[in-house]
Amino acid sequence: MTETTQLKPKTEWFNKMFGQMDTRLMCLQNNRGEFLIDKLDERVLKYLHNSCLTFEWKNQLLLIALIDVANNSDHSYVLKKLSIFHSRFKDIFRECNITSFSDFEPDVHLYKYLQANISVDSTNNMKKEILSHYRSSEYHIKKWINNNLPSDEQEYYQKFLLPPLSFDSRDFSFTKLALEQAQNTRKDETDAIVPHLSTIRAEANLRWNQMKRLRDAFQQQIRIVEADSISLPIEFSYAEPKRIGEVFHFRLWDKPSFVLNHQKDFSDVVIKQAKQKKSTYSDENKAYFLEFIRAESIENNSVPEGLWFNELIEQNVLGYWSKNRPIEEHEKIFKFLSLWGYEYENGQKPYPFRSKHKGIITPSTFITLHKDKAEGLLIDVEPFYAACTFGLLAIDILTTTGARKNELLQISNTKECIQVKKINNKLHYSYRAIPKGRDSLEDFYLSKQTMEHIQMVSRMLKEHYGSDKIPSVLYRDERKHLFPAPMPFYFQYAGKALERFALYSCIRFLLHGLLFQMQDGKTVTIKTHLLRHAFATEAVQRQKIPIDIVAKMLHQKDFNITEYYSAPTPTQIAESVSELHDVISSYVDIDDVYLRSPQELQKEFDAHAEKVGVFNKVLGGTCVTDFVCPTKMQCLGCKAKIPEPDQEDELLEVIQLSKDMEKRFKQMGLEIEVRKAKEMAKQAKIELKEIDLIKQYREERSYEPITRRNPFR
Repeated sequence: MTETTQLKPKTEWFNKMFGQMDTRLMCLQNNRGEFLIDKLDERVLKYLHNSCLTFEWKNQLLLIALIDVANNSDHSYVLKKLSIFHSRFKDIFRECNITSFSDFEPDVHLYKYLQANISVDSTNNMKKEILSHYRSSEYHIKKWINNNLPSDEQEYYQKFLLPPLSFDSRDFSFTKLALEQAQNTRKDETDAIVPHLSTIRAEANLRWNQMKRLRDAFQQQIRIVEADSISLPIEFSYAEPKRIGEVFHFRLWDKPSFVLNHQKDFSDVVIKQAKQKKSTYSDENKAYFLEFIRAESIENNSVPEGLWFNELIEQNVLGYWSKNRPIEEHEKIFKFLSLWGYEYENGQKPYPFRSKHKGIITPSTFITLHKDKAEGLLIDVEPFYAACTFGLLAIDILTTTGARKNELLQISNTKECIQVKKINNKLHYSYRAIPKGRDSLEDFYLSKQTMEHIQMVSRMLKEHYGSDKIPSVLYRDERKHLFPAPMPFYFQYAGKALERFALYSCIRFLLHGLLFQMQDGKTVTIKTHLLRHAFATEAVQRQKIPIDIVAKMLHQKDFNITEYYSAPTPTQIAESVSELHDVISSYVDIDDVYLRSPQELQKEFDAHAEKVGVFNKVLGGTCVTDFVCPTKMQCLGCKAKIPEPDQEDELLEVIQLSKDMEKRFKQMGLEIEVRKAKEMAKQAKIELKEIDLIKQYREERSYEPITRRNPFR
């Protein structure tokens, strides 16, 4: 039986756009006979259909998208590129009064835009982006058509090509200015984050502990209510650990009890359904939730703070807030978000706590609709707990490995991904993922603590699905073409793999309230890539790990990019200038330092590779790199090491030893050695502080709150 030739594309978008896009263009095929439109991501097709069909450049945008997918570009890249073209073309065509794409002359009209003769409010970055994408698309489209289509077909598609540019991009200064501005902003933001990496990790753990206590108390009360058939609502309270020193008071509700206790706010039909437990109020649709009533300070002279996320509920900023709130409240909400650094981006309102994923952060529809009817704050516990658990794992890996978000989302419960090896009676852990720009798996080394966080996610997922296994789901973020088959990814929920939006919102939710500011006072928001920059900067500038080693730790091919990531921050430059006066008299062979290449550095470090790496216990903790030793076996302060509380005594001995060394070297008049001894003590004390934080949140993890039932008032 012969295989039937496919006559038209399979995608439903072909029929939706039939007669509005060029039909022959929509049927463009690659040399394997595949319709390129079938390979386009649905989000790209939806954008073309909803936003571009009434504009003169619609076919040009479709051709750009088709050639990009033929060249295996990620859908997010294609979508961003189309958005840039569409927005700039709208500006240019409007201001130049162009009514047909055939009248568009880039040497005239685009040149005017780049020279700021029109659209004067356009930024340097906007100009840089359109020029870069225009040149790239013009080249790649022409190349693909010439290489893949016979000459008689090539002529037909000429009308959809972008007209060539004859001017030189070096005529403009905005490209360099935009790049410098973006890099300076990123470095200023990194400057605000770098000193607080250990604090960020610790606070994330402490907050997860608090969320776990809340969930445990919540579930305990549900079990009691169901076992004893107690009528709702009930009130209960529990005391937080001594560090917090507060007692939290709650009410436990279900939907029928909430309606019947707020009858003045509901219609007669809803009240009847609640009484009869029908429709959404039936036992099959039972859903419990909490009302946070108040926080009470154990010490009378202090003002209670309550849960860290309370103000997010109070300010109505969770989820798609503009959809749920009256238009007159939008400005108030935006002012609150802007205080924490969340500003308009590309003309879009900020939604920092919108996960776009069912069951993560965003409360149930019932709570969303009726939260204003409660005396206190309504809390949908499970979406918050899921967000905190995913956020904790993400923050831990980002701040200890410098991994990219895409490399996080790839972690799966498979033998090919999670690697556990036993060396010298100690377990060592890693996971394997495909880094950006690669197509094969590489190793990312993890600490024991990170593995504990992965196990916490595993337990949550198994409980969520009611199964002893994590189900396999399709990968949904960038580079999903590398993962065509479903896999048991750890970053998944409600039957779907997480995308970047969910990852961002989980991290922001867990860290909300931690204030980071640049030197000009502007608030910095935590981003996954910013934590990666902070990791690289700390490794190079404070720990003096060579660029080529850090590039391997970050899985980067281009040392120039690593150099940009790890460039000194303004604060570090100021500190270095101050320290310069202390070392100016010491001898340094500047020529030798300047002339050494990364390859020579690699050779130098090869000599120190023996007996170091992920398979060895090191001073004060665990090494998490399998590359050559980045610090010549000077493990104090190394970013390739995770401090371990059970090795605290080793650091205390180092501090005592450094005091003896400092005293001895002073007597000998060796000032440089005195400084080295002081630095050794300083690094040991820094690690001891981080160990104190680790001990604190580990101790609180075992704290079990004792709930007390209060009569409902």
